[in-house]
Amino acid sequence: MVQQQFVYTATPANFEQLVIENSRRGPVLVDFWAPWAGPSLRQGELLRRLADEYAGRFLLVSVNTDREKALAERFGVKTLPSCKLFRHGRPVEQVHGMQTESDYRALIERHALALADKVQAAALTLWGAGEHDKAIQVLAEGAVAEPQRAELPLLMAKLLTQDGRALDAFAVLDALPAELRAQPQVLRLHTHLGFVVEAGQAPPETELEASLADDPERLDLRLALAARRLLADDYDAALRELAEIHRRDPGFRHGIGRRGILAVIEHLKSDDPRVGTYRRLLSQH
Repeated sequence: MVQQQFVYTATPANFEQLVIENSRRGPVLVDFWAPWAGPSLRQGELLRRLADEYAGRFLLVSVNTDREKALAERFGVKTLPSCKLFRHGRPVEQVHGMQTESDYRALIERHALALADKVQAAALTLWGAGEHDKAIQVLAEGAVAEPQRAELPLLMAKLLTQDGRALDAFAVLDALPAELRAQPQVLRLHTHLGFVVEAGQAPPETELEASLADDPERLDLRLALAARRLLADDYDAALRELAEIHRRDPGFRHGIGRRGILAVIEHLKSDDPRVGTYRRLLSQH
């Protein structure tokens, strides 16, 4: 598992980066404390535990006011312990004195990033840095932690596709629970990847056409031909084959004829005459 750190110690030299800049990307909770103040130690222990539990949904930064008097003065800290929550470069909430755990949780929840959002941001940062395997790993771990959030496996499938691993991407979506597979954005990508995989495994077009001429009822051959033509951006030919599949057997491969037509016309402009033509065709069957 990729290890991440969520607790830091601030000094005047790193405060701008740790607190101000990081708060533009997510919430930063600053714990102002001193070793001689008993409640400070209890607060620090509790906040560190919450930082680990929330696993990156907020960043905890510790300021020892005995050592960093200038920071305490800068932010008007007169009571210990004190907490200030920073967002978008400035403090947006503060509490003075030791609070109950539920109070700290409520403060964090008001501003904390959703775990799925944090995971996506981390994965895209890794991907942009060329660390593709780590990005996929972070998304996989996030999907386990947030099993009801479709956006994590969806992003994983998109990145795998970009990496030339369409079969792996298709497998990710195929393994989702039925309720997630039924979400429109998942269905669209699943259909698209199905065509990519189908085209990659299909014989050449000339061979498919010859086989279909001998046996027009072979819907598997029509699907392979439609996939081939889709990847060649020949939408007209692909739509004709998908329409024929839908006409002959609307339930073939879980309605791939209808799903394929809808996936294609979603890429067309709304005033393209093919959109109206094929929507009318689907409404008739």
